[in-house]
Amino acid sequence: MMRNIILKILLIILGIVSAVAMLFTAQLVYFAYVQDYYFGLEILGLIISILGYITLNKLEKQKPKEVVKVIYKTIDRPQETKAKEDTQKKEKETINQIIKSCIKDLDKFTDSLEDFGDQLFKNLSKTLNIVTGMLFLWDKSKEKYYTADTYAFYREDTYKEYQMGEGLIGQVAKDRKTLYIDNVPEGYIQTLSGLGKGTPRYLIILPIVKNGFTIAVLEFATFNPIPEPAEKILETLSKKLSDLNLGFEELS
Repeated sequence: MMRNIILKILLIILGIVSAVAMLFTAQLVYFAYVQDYYFGLEILGLIISILGYITLNKLEKQKPKEVVKVIYKTIDRPQETKAKEDTQKKEKETINQIIKSCIKDLDKFTDSLEDFGDQLFKNLSKTLNIVTGMLFLWDKSKEKYYTADTYAFYREDTYKEYQMGEGLIGQVAKDRKTLYIDNVPEGYIQTLSGLGKGTPRYLIILPIVKNGFTIAVLEFATFNPIPEPAEKILETLSKKLSDLNLGFEELS
């Protein structure tokens, strides 16, 4: 409704301006005729004004889509900007709320890596609904990542250690970038309960980095996808874990 009103007002203003231009040009033509001064030029101006008036009437009747689109875009720009700002604000609030829940009380367990892992998996279970997880720490003497803690993890063979760049764990550690797999192969990860075994479909492996070196790698899996914006949430989680004042630095 408001758009139509604004469009009509603009067309009326253009019509008035065109009409005034026609009258002004006609007056110039009259004086030009009497005074025989630039007569041909003024006639040309009159023709241009008439063509402009005809075009304006055609525009008002037909309302070409392209012209209307430009006018609407100009009118809607402040609304689009506000909508974009509101979306960004809501997204930021969502990320902050999720991350806050993921790292809750972790600063209380700086003296025990095992307790730290237990609390972390507890938070992730409540916030992101993870069903299994592993925490790998860097062993400086062996130059490998070993399993420091697990959550609901089922494996028939022994826990494997990873060198830098070896397997997905070692590759994430080397690249220092989070890996998010949304179609885990059947049997790659298994969870075990009283009802039987199951394979989660979503796998997340994220690095914990200190001073440019990956001192730990967190791996966990879910049956459901990470809430959107998943990429930003996981990147922020990796950074927040890296910023925690824990004893991990001593291991690297």
